[in-house]
Amino acid sequence: MKELGILVGTGFDPERGGQKNITSALKSRGYFVKEVKHDWPRNEYVYFDEKYFFERNSEFESFLRGNAFGNGGMVQTGEDFLMISDVVLKYKTFEGEIDVEKLEKDGEYYEESKKLVAEKGEKEYGARVHIAPTWGANGDIDMYTLLLPKSKILIYDTDFGQESNKNKDYNKIAEKEGLKYMELAGEKSGVWYPLNSLVLTKGDNDLVVLDKNSDSLIKLLDKEGIPFIPVDFPQRTYPAGKINCQTNIFKKSDLVSLKRRLSLIGIN
Repeated sequence: MKELGILVGTGFDPERGGQKNITSALKSRGYFVKEVKHDWPRNEYVYFDEKYFFERNSEFESFLRGNAFGNGGMVQTGEDFLMISDVVLKYKTFEGEIDVEKLEKDGEYYEESKKLVAEKGEKEYGARVHIAPTWGANGDIDMYTLLLPKSKILIYDTDFGQESNKNKDYNKIAEKEGLKYMELAGEKSGVWYPLNSLVLTKGDNDLVVLDKNSDSLIKLLDKEGIPFIPVDFPQRTYPAGKINCQTNIFKKSDLVSLKRRLSLIGIN
């Protein structure tokens, strides 16, 4: 992580969104941090295999119009694979290829569309891609899943994920990738969206940046021997993004070019 920096956004509110708390917790551990005048920098790009995949080509592109594979809230990255929300099937990227209305009516068509998009995603990233359902839940799968690449663990929130795993798709993805599948009941964890936590690397282990009040998640990580950085996070039950949504990682040597590319989010 010495070569990497971390962007920290404002969250839902510049004063009460927890930006300073996240920044302080990361800096106290020696991380290079840049604050941005943007609520959710995670949504702007995916950093994978030392490459950037941007959601928007211009500031005029709106949600669902940019690159389907560039919204970090809809992507969980493993070491050599990615798990992506099925909301990307509705992106304008696939206009003319996918009938959006038919997706919700025809199960067979939905599965065919997932395969088509997974194949395109694999060409984009140069790695395996799994499309995961988001039925009844927020389309950003980082709100209710936590993928720990080094530990080979996939955690699913049975409360905030709602019915997204009713066909055991997340179990199947875990099995295909040799991951340990675990469940956590988010509403009983002490906070809302506890799995919306930032995953960093510490040597050969994962390091999780989380809300210090995420009791159940902390117990789970302790049991699995996974270290974490607690953040004194305000608004524990606010119904919006948390630490992962408010952050994104980048290569420090790319900061100047990233500033130019993301001028619209105001990197200081």
